[in-house]
Amino acid sequence: MALLALHIVFNVGFALSTRVAQFRRYDYFLVAAVNYTLAAVVASLWALLRGGWDFDAPTLIFGAVQGFQYAATMIGVYLLLVRSGVGVTFIVLRLTVVVPTLSAIVFFGERPSAAAIGGLLLMLISIPLLVGPRSAVRGPRSRWYWPSVALMMVVTGAGLTASKAFNELSTPDRAPDFVMFSFLVSVPVALAIFAMRRRFQARTPPLRQSFATAGPLATGAAMGLCNVIQLAFLVAALEIIPGTIAFPIQTSASVLLTTAAGVIVWHERHGPIVWAGVAAALAGMVIVNV
Repeated sequence: MALLALHIVFNVGFALSTRVAQFRRYDYFLVAAVNYTLAAVVASLWALLRGGWDFDAPTLIFGAVQGFQYAATMIGVYLLLVRSGVGVTFIVLRLTVVVPTLSAIVFFGERPSAAAIGGLLLMLISIPLLVGPRSAVRGPRSRWYWPSVALMMVVTGAGLTASKAFNELSTPDRAPDFVMFSFLVSVPVALAIFAMRRRFQARTPPLRQSFATAGPLATGAAMGLCNVIQLAFLVAALEIIPGTIAFPIQTSASVLLTTAAGVIVWHERHGPIVWAGVAAALAGMVIVNV
């Protein structure tokens, strides 16, 4: 479980870095582009130090899916951060746990125990509770709100499933190459989105202003390091822990930590329904680990 715990810590670090970028009104898409570029450089160096670059079909196919998902999701993350805050945004993202969990059962033949199923159900129930009431979203919802959320969930779920599929169809020694290729694919997608950023981010700061201070670049660098480390630990954890266990635990723990950070750091407020979800998530994690 140590590998999964480290993945969760760095995944939450990435999530909170995105909130910092949005809260401080940095050029969010510049920060995201720096994030993926640095992650690609770090992952390439790691793969080189581990013996060079060696790609098989699963590495290329599932790395491409993972990389596209990483970069494309940043649009949805930004729009949700503006409307819903860090807690609700990353709760919505974690609803995608259903996709890789079901994939592990249907395609890879994983069969969790009865106790594990009970814990998983509690964790899955906790997620919509944690999303909270309608008032959690700031301002009126456009007709594109839920279609956009649904699309983001499908794309994110595909990325998580790609990590599991790589583990099942490739070999552990190619994990650095999978991580590297994922981020190499994410860079051109992130740069293309950066070029169109003024369509998404109102009042985008001038580039000269963004480069005049260390904040945007430092935040992007922190995001990039957290990003590459969390993916490396996820791939390693999936070698040991079944996806039907790993993905729900990752989801609930990340939800709890990001929700807590939103309350403590950014003073986001949640009602009793959300805290019922917190209780269900904690109970589910305890049962799964019994």
